[in-house]
Amino acid sequence: MQSTFYRNLIILLLCMVSGIVDVIGYLQLGHVFTANMTGNIIIMGMALGHLHTVSLMRSGAAFVGFIIGNAAGTLFLGRSHPGSVWSSRMTMIISVQLVFFLLFAWLSSAPLVPAMEYTLIILLSLTMGMQTTMARKLAVAGISTTVLTNNLASVIEDLVTHMRQWFGRSSADQRRRLSTDTVLRFAAVVIYGAGAVVAALIEESHTLLGIWIPIVIMVIILGIAYARFRHSATSR
Repeated sequence: MQSTFYRNLIILLLCMVSGIVDVIGYLQLGHVFTANMTGNIIIMGMALGHLHTVSLMRSGAAFVGFIIGNAAGTLFLGRSHPGSVWSSRMTMIISVQLVFFLLFAWLSSAPLVPAMEYTLIILLSLTMGMQTTMARKLAVAGISTTVLTNNLASVIEDLVTHMRQWFGRSSADQRRRLSTDTVLRFAAVVIYGAGAVVAALIEESHTLLGIWIPIVIMVIILGIAYARFRHSATSR
């Protein structure tokens, strides 16, 4: 029970990281999304339609970085093992993310010339690609941490079904409480949005300083992984 709680907590913390990282990319790195690739596909489509080379290259760099991170994470984590709540390789993915975020913080102190912008975009999108793969391996309520549209749709569908039961002719025995998955999906959307709000407030006055929140979150997740999953984690 405790392992499930901490696994759910980790997935929600990763949703906050995604919200923060997306805002940093959009506000400070040329209006690109480094976590939400759906947004980048739209940006690339608009850039192609208006022949806007710079926007196309920036969103394209984020897209390629995400794919590389996604592929690398898939190869590294391998197949999922039924009954496994966590694995030592997931801890290593979190460690790599922390290193990449620290590298981002260090590089962002230099002048933000075009070459540096592309480097930072690729660094963040690469990290988010790995995170997405790891989140999918965790298989918590279908939450990927970077694509929340399906989560929102599932929440609405569950709420509508729940309301029909309560306000319809269903008996008390047929009425059911909201499932844990529904609550988690709803929390994922809210926390992603909360991360975006926090990042926007910070980035308004302190350029690229918001990256330190994901750094702190990664340290917290590593602490949870070490304290709660060290003995139960598989080596695969």
